[in-house]
Amino acid sequence: MKKLTIKDIETIVHRDESRVLEVKKTTGEIVAGMQSGCAFLNTEGGLLLFGITPDSLRIIGQDVVDRTMQEIAREMTKFSPAIEITAQYIDVPDRPGKKIIAIWFPAPVGYTTPYTYDGRPFYKVENTTKLMPREMFDERIRLSDPQKFSWEKTACPVAAIKDISAKAIDDVIASGINKGRIPREAASLKSREAKLDHFKLRTDDGKLTNAAIVLFGKAPAKTFTHCKVRLARFEGKDMDKFRDQTVCYGNLFEQYDAIIDFCKKHMFLAGDMDQQERVDTLTLPFKALREATLNILVHRTWWSDSRTPSVAIFDDRIEFMNPGNFPHGTTADDFRKRPHSEPINETISDVFFKSGLMEAWGRGIPDIFGECKAAGMPKPVFEIIPGFVCLIIRFKNQLTPYLNGGVNGGVNGGINEGVNTLSEALKQLYSEIQVNPGIRANMLAEKLARPLDTIDKQLASLKKKGLIEHRGSAKTGGYYTK
Repeated sequence: MKKLTIKDIETIVHRDESRVLEVKKTTGEIVAGMQSGCAFLNTEGGLLLFGITPDSLRIIGQDVVDRTMQEIAREMTKFSPAIEITAQYIDVPDRPGKKIIAIWFPAPVGYTTPYTYDGRPFYKVENTTKLMPREMFDERIRLSDPQKFSWEKTACPVAAIKDISAKAIDDVIASGINKGRIPREAASLKSREAKLDHFKLRTDDGKLTNAAIVLFGKAPAKTFTHCKVRLARFEGKDMDKFRDQTVCYGNLFEQYDAIIDFCKKHMFLAGDMDQQERVDTLTLPFKALREATLNILVHRTWWSDSRTPSVAIFDDRIEFMNPGNFPHGTTADDFRKRPHSEPINETISDVFFKSGLMEAWGRGIPDIFGECKAAGMPKPVFEIIPGFVCLIIRFKNQLTPYLNGGVNGGVNGGINEGVNTLSEALKQLYSEIQVNPGIRANMLAEKLARPLDTIDKQLASLKKKGLIEHRGSAKTGGYYTK
């Protein structure tokens, strides 16, 4: 920072830019001042001034002796990581021996390790210095070195190869080969281990990574309770009353299918009845739906087990809630105007790309905006909520309040109320049947990691409540929701 003059100080103080300026009367408040300095280092940078009255912003200066400078130097050594900061001492006219002490704290550049002062991290909330929450501190540490602190590449200590679905891997390999994104030789891989290695889903010492479980696990929610997606269709434009809801606890590819199926179920508008054959149209362009769905699955954060993605359909809009945030210093417009890719989960992104579900790197947001514009829909909006990014897409034409109408609407409403009264275990079972129609009892036992006799008793309970039914023969049939 340039050498300041008393005129510079007067100009700065009269601007009263409280978010990037902290004033203290004397170094008697040096601890509080350095806490604000730490907050500047972790937020947008700022200037700390001693010798200014906080209430009136009057420039009075203070006495500065060797002990004063030694005290300031000692407090500066309490910052970690260590940072070179210098103090300037500016004479105050008409006040002999009085000086303003000015210390400039630079703004962070990119993803840097958060600073602490005397062992504690601080940050700015508007013009207030706050102790940084543990979760925010941990998140910034991870972002400062994403390779070192990558959740998806971390070994999963409780996972075994038996937890991986061979069919799920084979389906992705077959799809990738068909799309030309996976070499045909991959089809000859025999073991699940070799197939996982093809996608770099094991560590150097052969342990399964977290990504392996959430991508191809038989029952990933058994290991990671936040590996799920919540789906809801609300009646009207708020969350007062819902028409349908479910939770998918499957792996990410199963969650993708569940979201698409749920949206298709609730977002079709009746077609032109003058046509020889009626054609129904999806309210939201499918490509936009697909990209928004991929976005909340591929680019979500995983470190907090209390945050899960969700999709909420209202009469006038659909909202995709994604745990996480845009990369530091970027906005949705940056990705829309200049398409590029900064995946927080590189491995998961790569597997989805090779599967053929993702069309191209960095095209998700531009495609969502482009498809909505082509369909004559309002421009999508991103809202940042603490811990989440919410994509809101408003429909060109509102959905009808009762999609199934009349009797069906009443029946479905009754079923939903019945589901709400279920225990968590029965809700999970019902959800699995809803997203996997025709599933058999032994498959449910495997997915939910429960004994078969327990599953049989729970299925009987759901049948008794009129929520599910069994179709087909005892040997080849399966369960369906009503």
